[in-house]
Amino acid sequence: MTRCPKLTMIICSLMLASQAHADPAGDESRRQSMMADMRASATANDRANFDSQQRQQADAARYSGGSGSSGSSAGNGSGSNSSGSSYAGGGSGPSRSTGPQSIVASYSFTIRRQESPSAVATRLEQEAGNGNALSAYNLGRVYYTGFDGLARNDVKARQWFAKAAELGQPGAQSQYGYMLHDAIGGGVDRAGALQWTKKAADQGDTYGEALFGFYTIAAKPIDTPAPEAVKMLRRAADKGDLLAQGTLGTIVYALGNGAPEDMTQSAHYSALAAAQGNAVAQTQYGRLLVTGGGIPKDEAAGLAQLRKAAAQNNTEAMILLGTLAFTGQAMPQDNAAGASWFKRAADAGDAGAAGQYAQLLLGGNYGVTMDEAAGVRYARISADKGNINGQMTLARCYYNGNGVAVDMKPALFWFRKAAAQGDVDAKKALADPKMVEAARG
Repeated sequence: MTRCPKLTMIICSLMLASQAHADPAGDESRRQSMMADMRASATANDRANFDSQQRQQADAARYSGGSGSSGSSAGNGSGSNSSGSSYAGGGSGPSRSTGPQSIVASYSFTIRRQESPSAVATRLEQEAGNGNALSAYNLGRVYYTGFDGLARNDVKARQWFAKAAELGQPGAQSQYGYMLHDAIGGGVDRAGALQWTKKAADQGDTYGEALFGFYTIAAKPIDTPAPEAVKMLRRAADKGDLLAQGTLGTIVYALGNGAPEDMTQSAHYSALAAAQGNAVAQTQYGRLLVTGGGIPKDEAAGLAQLRKAAAQNNTEAMILLGTLAFTGQAMPQDNAAGASWFKRAADAGDAGAAGQYAQLLLGGNYGVTMDEAAGVRYARISADKGNINGQMTLARCYYNGNGVAVDMKPALFWFRKAAAQGDVDAKKALADPKMVEAARG
């Protein structure tokens, strides 16, 4: 049995590849990671835009004293362009989008002079009970974020979004679908989420288009065509929706999930999402610029994109920057910088980076001072998160006594963990006489 292996630069350099179908399991893992990042980005964007809207609504109520008689109004009939713009205290139409798209459409509702937040909720509830779809939608918005001190209540928000959705309000249909999908304010209902976001999309709601496309793609295996979902995503992306742009750029055209791989299209949509600050898109766009995948190579611009993503704690960007530093591609070769990037990614929670950094520490390679105890610590972090490399490294450390006392029981445990995930070397290790003996004991 060999000691803990050195960092394999060939494996490391594969991270730069624009296409990952040579490793279907790794491809799916990357897809799931990107889906999670895009979902988190959408959620954070939704809350941030919604909170901003409610604060501006409250300020308008205090300082302008709107006194109209109608409860709610919309400037574009039954359609909705779910933008992240604010709404004012007495206006009657959607304001111009000033940022990334949000689940929340921009509608206004009237605040009567000196009307308390609870009075606003009561009045909107009365209007909604009389069949006013927009009042039901706005009541859902009030409860979703809390309005001027009124406590947030996701359960009530979901109920009122559902009411407005049933009355045909497209923004509510998108929001209700989102809450069903992510189990906000109640249980999860993925089928219902697709149904309601499709209804919103069919009415031209931008975020409904993005959500329907995203949810459909997320549920399909790689290489499975999804023409309707891609059509919806493109419609939303062309209207500036961040989730749609990111999904097309980093998942659909980058991985062939829903449509054939197309690095030119991946670069196009990743660039749009990157310009809106999305770290996942910045990473993909940076990768393509550095490698010349689908677009002319521009290493300096690619590095700038990767550094922007890394500044947002994107671990894939950190790993790519570390790889480039180790290999001397797009920048001067610098082992210390490469190791530093892998450590940053490991400390940010990336299991693969933790496993690789553990190997650097255990081997004392590439400018890293040998520290077997620290190497075992990082290997364990990686192994505990299910990373095969981390599991194999930790198993070998127990087998050989690198950084820990020789102990065949934990060695057997971690070899078995890796073998259960299909690792060929782990399966061979289990046939080792010492492992056979440990299994008997």
